[in-house]
Amino acid sequence: MSTTVDDIHGNNPTKSSDYHEEHHNSHNNDHHKHKHHHASHSHQDINDIVYPAQMGRDLAADAAVKDKLANHHILIRGFLCTPFLAYGACFAYLLTAQGAPSTIAGFMFPVGYVMLSVLGLEMATGSFSVMPIGVYAGTVSLRGLARNWGLTYIGNILGGLFFAVLLWGSLTKFGSEEPPLLLTAIVKVAEHKAAYMNYGPVVGWCSAIGMGILCNWLVSLGPIMAKTSHSMIGKVVMMWIAIGTFFALGFEHAVVNLFAFPMGILSGAKVTVAQWWLWNEIPVTIGNILGAVIFNSTLWYYTHSAEHNK
Repeated sequence: MSTTVDDIHGNNPTKSSDYHEEHHNSHNNDHHKHKHHHASHSHQDINDIVYPAQMGRDLAADAAVKDKLANHHILIRGFLCTPFLAYGACFAYLLTAQGAPSTIAGFMFPVGYVMLSVLGLEMATGSFSVMPIGVYAGTVSLRGLARNWGLTYIGNILGGLFFAVLLWGSLTKFGSEEPPLLLTAIVKVAEHKAAYMNYGPVVGWCSAIGMGILCNWLVSLGPIMAKTSHSMIGKVVMMWIAIGTFFALGFEHAVVNLFAFPMGILSGAKVTVAQWWLWNEIPVTIGNILGAVIFNSTLWYYTHSAEHNK
């Protein structure tokens, strides 16, 4: 077929009509695809949720990843974890010392937890729930669980001690000046946390263990709640709810105490290292393990695991 001048300039009535019709149809198709894409995207946003059974599978996979970490990486990540938790705790303690209600101060504490979570660091109390899920799912051995818990806890201890010395030395010029408001507030916190010794071995230890259980039933939900959403905003909000609630209610968290006690003792708290460990750190750690393993790793995971959900 030959091409005429009318064809080139669009003056051929037949071809012009065909061209406009084809262009119109193409435009409609593009518009339809755009609407479909937008609707699909909106649908995905609205349904930005992961259901418990899948959350359990994701956590079992996370446990397997933790189990593959070399020893020195677990130690490094555990060491880096505690200072970020301490930043959040200091923020909350300072707000309380300045007169803020404990509920408000408590819901500021999770800033530290969110940072350490986003950075992929290792916190013992989180591993207390994640690693047993891996054991139940068969992705982690009991030996792997024990290795992770032990190395993470050691890293958390070292990080807490380092940050306590760094903060105390920086704020007091290494003892040359009186402790400022933040440190005097932490002194009171440390003395209050050691007061279980005033109630004897049975009541004191049972109370400390109970406060540890109540704490980590919530705190060990942090890595679990983070699995409820695909979006960063969703993850942060869900983690914030669990972590903020624990701190506002004043329960006992072993990793926070790995910073609070050394900081308080350096700043003049009437607490010895032996009293810290005997009357708080050891029973609280036991409670933290029980709260995570019983309620989250065992009961929650069991009722939502696919093979038992019948």
